[in-house]
Amino acid sequence: MSLLAKIIILCTFVSSAFANSLGFEENSLAKEIILFEANSYRVVTEFNVYSMQKDSKSETSLFNVLAEGDRLSKLFNKQSKDLAPSWQKYRKFTWEKHTQADGDTYVFNDMRILHGDLLVVIENVKKQLNSELLPHKALNKANAVLLIEQLASEYLELSAATFGTFGFAGTEQAIQIEARSAAFERTVRELEKVYASEPQKLKLISKVALRWKFIKNTLLAYNERSAPFAVSKTVSYIRDQLVNL
Repeated sequence: MSLLAKIIILCTFVSSAFANSLGFEENSLAKEIILFEANSYRVVTEFNVYSMQKDSKSETSLFNVLAEGDRLSKLFNKQSKDLAPSWQKYRKFTWEKHTQADGDTYVFNDMRILHGDLLVVIENVKKQLNSELLPHKALNKANAVLLIEQLASEYLELSAATFGTFGFAGTEQAIQIEARSAAFERTVRELEKVYASEPQKLKLISKVALRWKFIKNTLLAYNERSAPFAVSKTVSYIRDQLVNL
């Protein structure tokens, strides 16, 4: 083989490897932005759990979620100059206000506005990274995490209002709980299909489905009874199983 041919083959190999590396990086970031969005909803959950319990364990959970948001927010500087600053406003407000007195609905209303601003930026980053084009397994797994965090945050917001703490609940949260419950069930069924040939993974999904049945009726009965701590604990278990997929 001539030297020129060897050089061409080597260049082709390096170029292909570089392209694959870029594709892997983009896929990874496309997944991470969905998980960052999920984490932003979990902030709401942990904020309200602390507002109702006011113990060191729930405060540590809130701190850890904020720290994870700090880590994830730094991954998208190339896609957006607004994401990290928007996250910092949201997380700073959350941490400063989490020890405020109960019953101040304006605290949560302001927090919701900051979260809404952050979600707009996140959506722009998701479009740039073509998150919907993720491999089927990765997309369904990430969406399952997002949906369960959205459900938990909306339910905890309703519960916090019932407990007379920070919650600022309305019909919007109620409607979203119903829609997202159906979407989560569809996503779990899809995960069962894509992991059908992997018994260990399927076992984890079965655990998710079982625990989901445990809290589904509670979530949908948001206007009849409130069980925030049971929901929070069960969602934590579901989250752990999904992370291990």
